[in-house]
Amino acid sequence: MRPETKRDARSGMRDGALPFPTHVARVLRRIIGAPDYQAYLEHCRSAGHAPTLGEREYVARFFEAKGKGTRCC
Repeated sequence: MRPETKRDARSGMRDGALPFPTHVARVLRRIIGAPDYQAYLEHCRSAGHAPTLGEREYVARFFEAKGKGTRCC
C-alpha cells in the first residue's frame, strides 16, 4: 500500500462536508445576500452555545440589520 501524502489526506471529504447541492445553495445565498439559518445554527454549535433565535427571529433580525452599515454609494 502506498503511503498517504498530505495532499491525499486533504482531498477527501471531511466529516462535516456538505453535499454538493447544499453547498451550491449556501454559496448562492451568500452571493445574493440572503439569510442562511442553517449556517447560523452551525456557527452556534461550533461556538459551543445554544442558538438564541428561532428561524423567524433570525430572518427578521437579518433584514432589520441589512443596510444599516456604512455604504460608499
